[in-house]
Amino acid sequence: MNTSASSVNKLLLLEKLNPSYVAPAAIPEEYQSLIIPAAGQCYRDDAEAEILTQHIDFGPFSLWIHDIWAKKNFVLCPCIPSHMWSLHGIYEDSLHFEDPAAPSYLLEEKEFNFFNLPKGLHRIPITEGKKILSIHINIEQDVLKDMVEEFPSLEILANKMPTGIGAINAHPYQSNMVCDFLLEKILSCRYAPKRAYPYLFRACIDLLRNIAAQETLANQPLMSQSVLNAAKIHRLFNYLQAHPFIKHTLVQLGYIFKASGKQLAFEFKQHFALTIHEYMHMCRMMHIYDLLQKANTPAEEIASISEYPNVTNMVMQLRDYYACMRSATYQ
Repeated sequence: MNTSASSVNKLLLLEKLNPSYVAPAAIPEEYQSLIIPAAGQCYRDDAEAEILTQHIDFGPFSLWIHDIWAKKNFVLCPCIPSHMWSLHGIYEDSLHFEDPAAPSYLLEEKEFNFFNLPKGLHRIPITEGKKILSIHINIEQDVLKDMVEEFPSLEILANKMPTGIGAINAHPYQSNMVCDFLLEKILSCRYAPKRAYPYLFRACIDLLRNIAAQETLANQPLMSQSVLNAAKIHRLFNYLQAHPFIKHTLVQLGYIFKASGKQLAFEFKQHFALTIHEYMHMCRMMHIYDLLQKANTPAEEIASISEYPNVTNMVMQLRDYYACMRSATYQ
């Protein structure tokens, strides 16, 4: 792992009961573009590394984002204050997670794992020159089970039975294009807290739901035709993202992409663990939410271009999507 025995150990709290933040102005100018206004920030800069941490406590779960720049070899020591489950994703490079009571675990770039983490310290050697983006959603199993009533698809995760310390999942989950899209929305959110919390809460829920769907589909092999048509399915994904205001039917999409609508639907779900209609609805809700925050487009016009019969119908759907019971205190 290219770290010496003399490498400096550097503590990183993966959860804090009473976090203290720094003022955004105290963070160097070159990192100002990374700041999420709705989050609290922590920043440290020393001989071994620069670490920017951003945190939002949503109540039932918390979101943590760590940007880490390694100047020298060091050992990052994540500290777990109490037992928890954590959905963890890593970007920009790969790392090894170490624990004295469990086998070493490779954290691959653009993969997610659901970890069962007991109270204590863990070790992650980081070599000089690495840049890591680490994202994790911390939640207790009992809370996850409570959320199943509102989000039934999470049941498969809530009912997982960990066999020990480390990953609960048998195989890593992929950061597919849906996950990338949601994380881009989280990282680029610049709304003030009151407007950001429902938006970010829902993005985190949709990320958890996609991971749950990947778990449900884990035993379904990726069909050879789905692999051969990957480029077309990716174009479809980008097309729907670029046209969130259009309510396409499968027949229309089949005509546009010169394929069977039914086949497109099957292959889309194989690649992204989400149906075409679920993805269209997600994009439409985000698009409308974004437009309404700008306050320079009349609601009637937004409803019209989004193909809603009236503003009331549009607002009802938007409230249903973002006014999750567990995020209601933030609205």
